[in-house]
Amino acid sequence: MVKWLKNEFWNGYTAFEKIFFASLILLQVVMYFIVPDSAIGIICGLAGVICVALTAKGKISSYLFNFIQMITYMIICWDFALYLEFGEQVFYFIVCVFGVFMWKKNMKKNEDGTEQVKAKKFKLWQWVVSAAIVALSTFLLGYFGESVLGSNLPYLDAMTVALAIIAQLLMVWRYREQWVCWILIDVASLIMFIILDQWSMVAMYVAWTANAFYGWYNWSKLTR
Repeated sequence: MVKWLKNEFWNGYTAFEKIFFASLILLQVVMYFIVPDSAIGIICGLAGVICVALTAKGKISSYLFNFIQMITYMIICWDFALYLEFGEQVFYFIVCVFGVFMWKKNMKKNEDGTEQVKAKKFKLWQWVVSAAIVALSTFLLGYFGESVLGSNLPYLDAMTVALAIIAQLLMVWRYREQWVCWILIDVASLIMFIILDQWSMVAMYVAWTANAFYGWYNWSKLTR
């Protein structure tokens, strides 16, 4: 167990990665003390930051923190009437259960004994299909959220949901292009939570945006 923990959370990380990931976690803690909002907000934020950092490294342990983040985030979304976002988290939860098994079957062992997921990358037609699905889904979900559910910020909410569904599936299927979706989602969600004055979530999405750019870089290396 001790060896596994070291391989997941310490071994195989460069000095830059250790400092970078620690900084993302520290940002979450500092923001909570500067602008405290709720205990569940800081739990969600910390779990989310650790999850995406581990995902960027292709570590299967990311799913443990992903489940914690999803449950707490569902509570936050429900409280702020972000119903499409809430439904998105339910979808995430179900997909991630399958993701654990799919990643487990597609891990590669490095020379130092650590493990990382085997990553893939898009062909051109996959880019085109994904973009079309996101555009159509944003319009349909935004209209539904505005006219039926009475959601706050319906089209922004809808765009993040549409992108997130694609991104989550790409993560489970081990595609590098998930990170393009995550960058767009994180920027949109950052704007949304600034509007809602939820600063733990703002800090989380600042960290997530920075990590998403690193995730694209690292997964590009994993596809080689």
